[in-house]
Amino acid sequence: MNFNFTPMAKGSLAIIISLFLGGMVGYRVRSLKGSTGSAVQAERGVLYYQSPMHPWVTSDHPGDCTVCGMKLVAVHAGDAPRKSRNDGMVMLSRESVQALGVETAVVRRQSLDRSLKISGTFAEEESRHGVISVPVEGKIEGLAMSCEGQVIRRHQPLVTLFSKTLLMAADTYKSAAAKGGSDEEVARRRLIQMGLAEEQIRTIPERQADDRYFGLLAPLTGTITKSYVAEGQYVKEGDRLFEIADFTRMWFLFTVYEPDLPLIQVGQFVTLNVSTAPGQTVRARIAFINPNLDETTRSTTVRVVVENPGGHLRNKMSATGFVELTAPEVLAIPKSAVFRTGPNARVYVEQASGLYEARQVRLGRTGDTAWEVVSGLAEGEKVVVNGNLMIDSQAQLQQVANNP
Repeated sequence: MNFNFTPMAKGSLAIIISLFLGGMVGYRVRSLKGSTGSAVQAERGVLYYQSPMHPWVTSDHPGDCTVCGMKLVAVHAGDAPRKSRNDGMVMLSRESVQALGVETAVVRRQSLDRSLKISGTFAEEESRHGVISVPVEGKIEGLAMSCEGQVIRRHQPLVTLFSKTLLMAADTYKSAAAKGGSDEEVARRRLIQMGLAEEQIRTIPERQADDRYFGLLAPLTGTITKSYVAEGQYVKEGDRLFEIADFTRMWFLFTVYEPDLPLIQVGQFVTLNVSTAPGQTVRARIAFINPNLDETTRSTTVRVVVENPGGHLRNKMSATGFVELTAPEVLAIPKSAVFRTGPNARVYVEQASGLYEARQVRLGRTGDTAWEVVSGLAEGEKVVVNGNLMIDSQAQLQQVANNP
């Protein structure tokens, strides 16, 4: 087929062809530019946007976290969390690690120090408890001491006693002392048995005939804990006058339950905080552990001996404190690294920067700040001690996503 064009038509056709070819070239250039830009962006790898504080919150465009309101950060292909075939593996971006404040600690051998908290009361030392009884029958004519809590000293006057038996024994000694011989010694021993002191006996030869009363002196030093006598009371030989205790040395008694008994040993130090002396502590050793357990409470009593020369510690006063327990070095991790769900325990082990593995561990004894690791970890590994709550939340959500 032949086409004949006029000169004007030929010019118009040339213009049309030029515009068409130019459009194609321009389209190709634009296509190449678009293709190149997309390739660069794909290579750079902005896959999605993620909350740095709550990694499970993601979006395909910039925005704010729906939980905390923080700006979402871009996640690139090089550092995006990757789903692992191991459901226990979690990987976080650098921004998430920084925002969560993730910290780790090295699994190492250390002394598993522990303080067992205790509470108890001070009590008198039973071996220093005494009873003052009247040595002879008579009538109490006067009291030098009568109130609970009063401190008495050895050979200090306690009561004034009228006793016919004591008067007869004194007259016998007076006569024997005037004659001399063995009868004087027999009469003197008799007066000692009746509660008179040597200095009282020496004054009997000079006693006046109308002096009918005798003062009974304290046989020991202590604090009156109970009084049984009143002025004008008639008493028989052996009747109790006072109970006294020596508070210059005290017992501190506290209860230990059966599970904690293996931790307690005689000789361990106990540090006590006394409520009446804020800021001051008392430190003493365990002296005795009662081997008999209470069948109802499954507990026993532990005794600490505390020196109390100034009398600052009072009978029946309460105190709290702790027993200083020590254990040999064991493989241990900080308590903050452990998640406990019933009998099971798990930790998150750092495999690489931002990559964490959930691992079941078997724990042993517990200290104040650390757990003993029986199995599941090796010395030198790193466990997460801060930020692991968020990592665990991410792992749980990831597990749900992988197992719909």
